[in-house]
Amino acid sequence: MLFFRQHQYPFPGGAVTVRRVFSGVVVFSVLLSLSGSPAFANEAQAALTGRTSVYQYEIPGNLSPEEKKWFKTFQEGNFLSEGWQKISADIMAKTPPAQRPSQKVALDNLGRKIGMEWCRPNAVRKVNSSMLQEWGDILKKTARKNPQQLASAIAYIDQELDAVLD
Repeated sequence: MLFFRQHQYPFPGGAVTVRRVFSGVVVFSVLLSLSGSPAFANEAQAALTGRTSVYQYEIPGNLSPEEKKWFKTFQEGNFLSEGWQKISADIMAKTPPAQRPSQKVALDNLGRKIGMEWCRPNAVRKVNSSMLQEWGDILKKTARKNPQQLASAIAYIDQELDAVLD
């Protein structure tokens, strides 16, 4: 290799070890640069396949940059939890076909309403992560055990949210 001259290195493996470390750093850097913007990757895949992006929601323009970040985290999730979009998709898959159009609207409205409050600074927000967990569990359990009652579960959570926000 041009980068490495024959040199005596003061540790076992010498030049081979240095080349391996250098190669590892290069590979890590390339992978890191490729993973920098998953949104663009989703958009590129959607353009190539003709399908729309996985996540279909609108970030409200009246939010601060920090609130927009947390709204997106609520919608898409992170390594600790599923986002609203995944939960909604799973629920929609178990929703009786006749209820799907109205259920989609109800889930989208509820997700926007919850997300708008949850993205606010901790000192002022009225919805906390344990509420999100509880409401997500209610929706998942209802979808799994009694999907015909999903509209009632969504209405219940919406009422709980209204009570918290008042």
